[in-house]
Amino acid sequence: MNAPLLAALLAVAPARAASVKLFSFDAKGAALDATGLAARLSRADEKTPDLEKLPLWAVPIDGKSPKQRVKLSQQGKLVLATWEKAERVRFDLVWPVDEDGYNAVAADKGGAGYGDGELVFLDEEIAVTQYARFKESWKRRLSDWQPLYKPGKKAKELADAAKDAMAAAAGQKETPARVKAYQAALQATSLAWEKMLFEHGLQHALDERRAPGLRFGLTLDENLLKRLDDLEWIAEAVRRSGADWVRLVFRPNSADFLYSSLRSFNEYDGVVEELAKNKIKVMGCVLDATAWPKTMTPELYAERTKNLVLHFRGKISSWEVGTELNGDWLGGASAPFTPEQVYRTYTAGVDKVKELDPALETVATLYAWEETAPDRDHALSAWLPVQVKRGFGRNLDVVGLSIQPEENPLGMGFERVFDAVGDAMPGQKLMVSSLGYVEKEEVKGYWWLAPDDVDGARKDLTILYATASCAMPRSLCGGFWWQTLDQMLPPGRRRATDLYKVWRRTLDQLGRREEKN
Repeated sequence: MNAPLLAALLAVAPARAASVKLFSFDAKGAALDATGLAARLSRADEKTPDLEKLPLWAVPIDGKSPKQRVKLSQQGKLVLATWEKAERVRFDLVWPVDEDGYNAVAADKGGAGYGDGELVFLDEEIAVTQYARFKESWKRRLSDWQPLYKPGKKAKELADAAKDAMAAAAGQKETPARVKAYQAALQATSLAWEKMLFEHGLQHALDERRAPGLRFGLTLDENLLKRLDDLEWIAEAVRRSGADWVRLVFRPNSADFLYSSLRSFNEYDGVVEELAKNKIKVMGCVLDATAWPKTMTPELYAERTKNLVLHFRGKISSWEVGTELNGDWLGGASAPFTPEQVYRTYTAGVDKVKELDPALETVATLYAWEETAPDRDHALSAWLPVQVKRGFGRNLDVVGLSIQPEENPLGMGFERVFDAVGDAMPGQKLMVSSLGYVEKEEVKGYWWLAPDDVDGARKDLTILYATASCAMPRSLCGGFWWQTLDQMLPPGRRRATDLYKVWRRTLDQLGRREEKN
């Protein structure tokens, strides 16, 4: 056969799939079958997880090929994990950590990856990989980032405990004991990592050179208009918490979507005035992405943006022109907009702001999902390069991250999402621009701390992420708890919840004392 013909045949021939044999165990050390492993990887409300649509991905270690969804199957007593192309890969997945919650983690065999036919003891591989990544982060913070990290006594003790736990696990010979030891080592690593991020974030927030440029905010969504009688109390409570910013979400306003009438601003004028009285800066949200109508066009979005910006000229200096732009629900879950439609609409908004006043700050929020994304087109690491090449970032000052751990766990993966955005967008400031956990009172997705402790998880996540967000390069910190009006300052007796009190104590610790009028 001649060479050109052989090359042509090879080009159209399907790539050979690869698979490994996965061994994983429950908290008691019992081996999991494919169904049991799928349940361990899945949301609480997924009663019968699809073995071909799990938050488990094969990532080619050459860095040149895209991630591939891993499919599980049961072959006799063996669990097979299969991906499409026979490249050496690492595995990215979500995984429960004892008494800590679901985390985004990886297993990479020391960077060498896994190839066809290998055996993979998942609990052990995850623990070893995450500990190596923790050590790398610790080293970077001690030598590369300003201000340099200065570990405290407790942080050093937790780091030593993780090191000892890893050594103890490696010394175990029998499978049940070895599995439990590596599960304990992963927990120790997670706790040490969280302490490092918290402590370094605190050091950043208290650094006199950085503190003036940082911001901490809460979200006032469109339900605020139903509580205008509480407006004075709400604004005062925001100020007393130590927050110096709010995201003010403008309602869709079906009667005047474009805000072309002065009457559409009646209530918002009073809101902005009351916030100003309390020395609270406003990030105006042009429109929450979940409310983008099916009839949305770039022209409509630009006109709505123009009318809002012009009306509040001199009063609102920051505009969020896109929320969760890489979500797959913009325009409606049944027939969502394509990434191209989203990009063109967002671009019309951000360009309009800068056209009206280049000094105004522009913000776009991205959804921090990776393993849990339904496809690669919407996952953060895949969406960003495509859109940046297209022009995303032009006229943009701040990139925010929407962090919703019930839907998309981060944990030890928190640092990774900041790295991904920072590397792709080196000219923008970063921050946590939306944070939340469980809309009602029952976990539907992934738990944090414990499956039945929603209140405790909210408090822990508030403390952790409000502080850890300051420990990232070019970060403004942030926060912007989405359900502020429901979960911190609920309607009724004008009494703040314990979650609000935790937020207030956290900001006090971060040097944000209550501003007095």
